[in-house]
Amino acid sequence: MGRKPPKSTTAMGRKLPKSTTASPPLLRRITSLDESISRYIHKYTSPLAPKPLLRFLEHLADFRFFLPVTLSLFFATPSPSPLHSHLFIPLILCSLLDLIVTGFLKFLVRRSRPSYAIHGDYNAVVPVDKFSFPSGHSSRVCFIASIFFLTRDHIVDAVADRSHPKLSIIVNRWIGGDEVMAVNLLVVAVWSWALTTVISRVVLGRHYVLDVSFGACFGVLEAFFTLRFLKFEVLI
Repeated sequence: MGRKPPKSTTAMGRKLPKSTTASPPLLRRITSLDESISRYIHKYTSPLAPKPLLRFLEHLADFRFFLPVTLSLFFATPSPSPLHSHLFIPLILCSLLDLIVTGFLKFLVRRSRPSYAIHGDYNAVVPVDKFSFPSGHSSRVCFIASIFFLTRDHIVDAVADRSHPKLSIIVNRWIGGDEVMAVNLLVVAVWSWALTTVISRVVLGRHYVLDVSFGACFGVLEAFFTLRFLKFEVLI
């Protein structure tokens, strides 16, 4: 009996064309380098980083925690307050936009999460959360921080507004009545939290460096888009 033709040939003996779904060499190199760097960061920082803190940051930036808290603050805030229209509404709309777009990108790219970390303690929001690119936590915290930064003047107005007497009391007691300084410190604190959360995703082994880098940049773009789309004034 004759030998069977190899799998790479047809019955006529001609070679089959290579699959068009194969990743380009440059993309494979970038992905390989990204995986190596991410594994290195995880290997040498994970033993030093406090796991409870990393898990706390993960839960704090989770969609299931952030959206209910934001909705609660929205309904608890008086309608005339600048916070109502210039902070909470953009945060809610941007949160929904982020969930839809990052979910679509995860489904489209389908990059597996790092294999060197334990993911059994991570409860996905939606099924596509099993994929790694982009990082939804990174995009979420960065659009939050960006909106706080871009609407900081409106937050200053809210602090000085009589409809928020408790805020005025806090500012007068701890910041000496300087609303601008108080809001600037708040923005710095929010950005510090956001960047720490982004880094923690790699340290915890949930994502690769490219996942969180793209997610962070995408979150900033989402904030600009949401504010412009709603025709809010962006003050920088």
